[in-house]
Amino acid sequence: MYEIQLFGPLEVRTRGVRLSGGDLGDDLSRHILALLALRGKVRKAELAGLLWPERPPAGHLTTMEGQLSLLCCRLDPAGDESDSPVTIGDDGYALVPDRVRVDTARFDELVAIAAGRPHRSALRPLVAAAHLAGRPLLEDLAGPAWVIQAREHYRARVAAAMARAAELSQALRGEAPHALFVRAPEFVA
Repeated sequence: MYEIQLFGPLEVRTRGVRLSGGDLGDDLSRHILALLALRGKVRKAELAGLLWPERPPAGHLTTMEGQLSLLCCRLDPAGDESDSPVTIGDDGYALVPDRVRVDTARFDELVAIAAGRPHRSALRPLVAAAHLAGRPLLEDLAGPAWVIQAREHYRARVAAAMARAAELSQALRGEAPHALFVRAPEFVA
C-alpha cells in the first residue's frame, strides 16, 4: 500500500520507507504525483495544460511518460509494472485505488461521515479531519495556479470543518475546542 501525504510536504510512505523531496524526483515528477493524488485520474491533455499552462513543449507526452516511469521506479525500485501504483493508459494516467491511500481523500471521507451523522456523533470525525489537515496542502511545492487553487480549496474545507467542530463542541460541552485552533492556525481567518 502506498500512502500519499498532501497536507504538509508531499510524501509517500510504503513498505516502511518514507519518500519526500528529491526522493520523488524533480519538480515535474512531484507535480505529476501531486496532481494524480488530488484527482485520481488525469487525461494526458489536461495534465499537459496544468504542467505547462502557457504551451506544452515539443515532446511533452514523451516527457510526461518518462517522468511517470521514473517516478514508478523511485516509488518501488524492486517492483514490476504489475505492482505499480500508477497506470499509464492511451488517454491518461491514474493511481490504482487498491494500492494507494491519499490523505486528502481521507479528509474528505471524514467530513462526509460527519455530515451524515447526528450532532453528537459528528464531532469525532470532524476533529480527526482537522488534525489530519494540520498543515497547508503541498507546502513544499512552488505555486503554479493548480497548486494555489488546491490549497485554497482545502483551506476553505478545513476552516469549515473546524468551525463546525467548534460549534458542535460548544453546543455539547459549552466551550470551543481550543486544541483545534492551536493545531492549524493558518486555516483560521
